[in-house]
Amino acid sequence: MTTGHASPPERGRGIPEIPAGLTVRSVYQPVVDLSTRALVGYEALARGPAGTEWESPARLFESARAYGTVGQLDWMCRISALRGALEARLPPSLQLFVNMEPSAMNIAVPPGGADILAAASRLSIVVEITERDLLTDPAALLDAVERVRDRRWLIAVDDVGAETASLALLPFIRPDIIKLDMSFTQQRATQDTARVLAAVAAESDRTGAVVLAEGIETEAHLLLAREMGAALGQGWLFGAPAELPLHEPSSAAAPPAVDSPLAVGVTHRMPLATTPFGLVAAGGSTRRGRVSLIGTMIEQFALDATATGPSTIVLATVPHLYEVDQDQMDRAVTLASSGALVALFGRDGNVTTALGVPGLHGMSVDESDPLSKELSVIVVSPHFTAAVISAQVPLDDAGDADPDDPLFDYRLTYDRNLVLDAATLLLRRTTPIPTEPGSGPLPVFGSRHSG
Repeated sequence: MTTGHASPPERGRGIPEIPAGLTVRSVYQPVVDLSTRALVGYEALARGPAGTEWESPARLFESARAYGTVGQLDWMCRISALRGALEARLPPSLQLFVNMEPSAMNIAVPPGGADILAAASRLSIVVEITERDLLTDPAALLDAVERVRDRRWLIAVDDVGAETASLALLPFIRPDIIKLDMSFTQQRATQDTARVLAAVAAESDRTGAVVLAEGIETEAHLLLAREMGAALGQGWLFGAPAELPLHEPSSAAAPPAVDSPLAVGVTHRMPLATTPFGLVAAGGSTRRGRVSLIGTMIEQFALDATATGPSTIVLATVPHLYEVDQDQMDRAVTLASSGALVALFGRDGNVTTALGVPGLHGMSVDESDPLSKELSVIVVSPHFTAAVISAQVPLDDAGDADPDDPLFDYRLTYDRNLVLDAATLLLRRTTPIPTEPGSGPLPVFGSRHSG
């Protein structure tokens, strides 16, 4: 469970800097099986020094974001969470939920942290990815998730529904646990509630992900959580955040049983091809058509993408044969304003102007790159997934085709898994969107003064 923050402020403006030498501590809130109320684990929650202005995690992260120390603070919180669980001898039969900021997932382990990580190998860990900054650097996020999987840890996406990004990236992160934002438990249902729950239910049905409801404080909240399909839950009804109880060494047990809500599979999407067309051509037959036909399909896909709502990802490639013109750029900006993420790949030119536009990634493609021959649009949303993916036919194979209307081999597909694999190939090639002050090298606390 995380606390919400306002948009990142300018560095130091009206916000005090975290003092040098500050330490964080962890408290732990129970996570239970809603059908039996049996304990299945704890979520570690960060706190600053008790009785000070820095006790609140919201205050800590507000300052860290203002001064560019999110990575340092996030690692301090993670190490504190692991150390507390090790000292309490938390058994592997209980999961330890540890929050991780997307923007800090690829920061190197700080001095002394490697020993804690090594000792934590005996723990059963669920890494909670917060909803903030999910779309800033999707490629780095997917790489970090892969490394978490390599440790055989589970993945949870936190506060789902609070931000568009959390729904949009669910199919790519493929979390083992989907944590609903506490507003769904504590507030009256709305059309947005129904939209989010439908998307979560669809993802859970497809992958087997377990749904966890946060903020359960009353029996009425519990009833609503179960009606929404949650199998796990946490909140004050089951226990307030506190220090972990000390477990006896003999209490260590095996990981969750097969019938446990947490007995989920660990999977991640790693397509082997290098480009979307290479992927779809290897998996099925392609058709050949003029670019005018494929362009018509792409126009329709753009309309479909606009109508799918805010939790949509649109990825497009433009071959070197064509320059990305202003009309295409304007359309990408429009889609980015209504969707979660738009990524546009093409040769040098207007595509580079996409940098800095919220929600829009612009990538230049070198002429030697096989992607420079591909014309494609991929649309991924909770309830609509489709792609038209094509590659230019070599001139020596094009016969007497009209040079003004060249031939492309193409595949139109609504196969969700195939489309997600193709989209993943492009997401892994995106570059970060320039962000607020503090997105560069990470300094230490107290190294600057607000001005």
